[in-house]
Amino acid sequence: MSRIAFALLAAAAVAGPAMAQTADAPNFNGAFIGGQIGWQQDRQSLTDSAVPPATVRAKGDGLLYGGQIGYDFNLGGGVFGIETSLTGRTGSNRFPTFDLEPGRTINVTARAGFLVSPEGLLYARGGYSNARFSIPNGPRENRDGYTVGAGYEHKLSQNVSARLEYNYSDYGNDQLPGAGGPSTLNYHRHAVTTGINFRF
Repeated sequence: MSRIAFALLAAAAVAGPAMAQTADAPNFNGAFIGGQIGWQQDRQSLTDSAVPPATVRAKGDGLLYGGQIGYDFNLGGGVFGIETSLTGRTGSNRFPTFDLEPGRTINVTARAGFLVSPEGLLYARGGYSNARFSIPNGPRENRDGYTVGAGYEHKLSQNVSARLEYNYSDYGNDQLPGAGGPSTLNYHRHAVTTGINFRF
């Protein structure tokens, strides 16, 4: 019996510091992987070269879905991180003469924020974005652009956190042939997402 008690005390002495170290580990520090879902609206405007120019606008709402992986550095009162995400969207944008379908989007961003509480992080995000657009039974194009946004993330447990985020993206202009000369097609995007991260 005394040997069993000694073994239990020895195990507690070894495990105690390790458990305390885990409990005292800083929040929002280290690698994470997770998923996200939300609302995405793509907006395009097509402006011809007539005098005066005429503009046709289209916008489409859809369900955004995807995942992310990244790494955070807790600097004390602030957090700096990097993240890569891959997302998709349902639906399409309808112009009078054609539909424009959004495809997959790849984002590579940095984020910086400050801790409003030990479990709460308020942050801003920005970086590179590459989005795919296609016309049904027609050409497909990958467009480079940028994305910026802001959000709030909250630790639910030592290894799980949830977040709410808004992002705006811009993918520049396309020059398209038209009956009266070239037309300009602009690409813009708004998104509101919620996500969960698993940290290790």
